Amino acid sequence: MHHLTLPTVAIVFVACAPPEQKITVLRPSVSVAPEILEFGEVVPGLAITRDIAVLSSGRATLEITNIRIEPADGAIALDWTMPEAGVIEVPASETLSLPMHFEPTDFVSYSASLIIESNDRDNPEFVVDITGEGVIGPQPDIAATPTAVDFGTVETGETVTEYILVSNEGDGNLQISGTTQTGSGAFSVVGSLGGQTLAPSGSLPVAIEYTPDGGLAGHAGTLVINSDDPDTPALAIELTGGEVDPDIDYPEAIISGEDTLNPPQLVHLDGSTSTPGDSAEDDTLSYAWMLVGAPAHSNATLLTDDQPDTHLDVDVAGDYIVQLIVTDSTGATSAPAVHNVRARPVEELYVALTWDTSESDLDLHVLPSGGTWFGADDLSYCNPETSWGAGTGTYSGDDEDGLGPETVTITDLSDTAFHIGVHYFSDNGGMTTEAAITVFMNGELHGETTISLTHNDFWSAGYIRIEGDEGIFVPSSTYPMVSDVRECEEDEA
Repeated sequence: MHHLTLPTVAIVFVACAPPEQKITVLRPSVSVAPEILEFGEVVPGLAITRDIAVLSSGRATLEITNIRIEPADGAIALDWTMPEAGVIEVPASETLSLPMHFEPTDFVSYSASLIIESNDRDNPEFVVDITGEGVIGPQPDIAATPTAVDFGTVETGETVTEYILVSNEGDGNLQISGTTQTGSGAFSVVGSLGGQTLAPSGSLPVAIEYTPDGGLAGHAGTLVINSDDPDTPALAIELTGGEVDPDIDYPEAIISGEDTLNPPQLVHLDGSTSTPGDSAEDDTLSYAWMLVGAPAHSNATLLTDDQPDTHLDVDVAGDYIVQLIVTDSTGATSAPAVHNVRARPVEELYVALTWDTSESDLDLHVLPSGGTWFGADDLSYCNPETSWGAGTGTYSGDDEDGLGPETVTITDLSDTAFHIGVHYFSDNGGMTTEAAITVFMNGELHGETTISLTHNDFWSAGYIRIEGDEGIFVPSSTYPMVSDVRECEEDEA
């Protein structure tokens, strides 16, 4: 009997599995600047308002379900209310501005917490500590002479100047925050009063110009001087010129748009709701936009200046002021509308470099103590994302065409010092350029410094010493040194 032996055949079934896929979860995240708000010492009867910026810093829409103050005793208050819908959606990279108000009623210390409830899984209840103190102190008292100015009859196109004297009759310093105008745009203030300080018994002459626009036989308007006078925070000066029609309705310029943001950002400003005067035959308006205030070393610009809307290219942190004047079909002009944009970084530490020639290539370097320039710890265009024991840093990008900005932001700070360097890498015809460094910590300006540089200069601009939640910027007192090092060449070698 023959036995047939069959070979053993192993059948292996192989499942065709799909390739591995990496799934990125887009999560919302909340960041706040400043994370601690200190109003400081305030005399009872006075009030201070400060903004808190809430940034949607994740990659998904931030949904805020509640914002509240605890305790809600009234001295520290939120000048804002939740919408009826009960949810605020803040798209990624956009900012919600929350105005906080401090008005002490007694000579005691005050503290409260601003609590932001959201869909941020890591910080479902973000808490901002707020403090302030009521103290005994002198108070300012604003006055102006005269409080009404009549320019009389002036030929169209000519300009007449009159003066008022603004004085401080109180026993404390008077802080003038700025001016606003209503009525006709034929009147204008020469210069800016914003930021002026008058000591007790001090005074300041203010020049006001009247230039009839030809659209009307006469003009009337009001100049309002805003200050920290507790009794008269808005002092009105009445202005007239020519044959004034008391019932005339002047064109009105209106600006809407974001007022608090995390730089850099392109801000849309809308003036399309501005209105013509009642003498105009139609709704036609011409628009004149102007950037009238910006950080000293900003290169910000308005993209258009004669359309119903425009965009402001905010480059560095600081305060920006945009003005709009509209003219209707009769030739009558509005008083200038002013829109303030407060650009504040949400990161713990923010360093910006700008310069004033477009044919110069400068590079920003930020280095923790113990590191080496052009080395692995040098946060610059060769190391745009860097982590050390002292935190995590991000470099914005290399601006090779000039002006900047180049910025560095650092989070998760620990006690150390960060050194700031500027290298004049390439001269494409700019020759001597003025470099400017600006330092913000926790959303507040901590220092600025400038210097003139030529090709191959390396400037140790100074350092920021971090101690807990506090930072101190120390500008350098040394002159730039010549350096022909090209940092990326070493990395490639």
